[in-house]
Amino acid sequence: MFATVKSVGYRHSRDEVVEAAASIALRDGMAKLTYRRVAEDLGISDRMVVYYLPSKEDLVLAAVEALSVRMQTILEQAFGDDRRSPDELLKMAWPVLTKKSADQIFALFLEVVGLSAAKVEPYDRISRSILDGWIRWLSDRIEARTERDRRRGALGVIARVDGLLLLRHGHGVGVANEAARGLGLMGD
Repeated sequence: MFATVKSVGYRHSRDEVVEAAASIALRDGMAKLTYRRVAEDLGISDRMVVYYLPSKEDLVLAAVEALSVRMQTILEQAFGDDRRSPDELLKMAWPVLTKKSADQIFALFLEVVGLSAAKVEPYDRISRSILDGWIRWLSDRIEARTERDRRRGALGVIARVDGLLLLRHGHGVGVANEAARGLGLMGD
């Protein structure tokens, strides 16, 4: 069980500190996630946040892990549990992935990938970990004869999803929808 700390008449657990960090990251982006902002959200001192999350990397990792749970829920809704062809999975998933409730999570994911591409640590490790997990998870949902073919199918789905999400968040919903139509994921 996590310890709690009394501060100004309130008790805050590590879970509450992590949830505050995740909320800030989701609302304002990873670049705005700081000890000070987490402390201000909870009405505690920066030192209390450092007590639970001693390094900036710990703060970032905790927030991303908490948000990964939310992202996983969206992915489960989008892709389901049954094995299907990559094209069927993508067609089934795209409408779920474009819901407003998914936008913030995927914008944050794209920010993490962007920071990874710029070789900013710890985002490089975080991005790789998220993608490796997603590849393994999605491979189990690809209908194919071999594990190698399932992995390739998963990579193809992820490449198309991430490309469409990049268009959606970088150039707007209309452009992403146009690309989705070009891929046969949406009607005219």
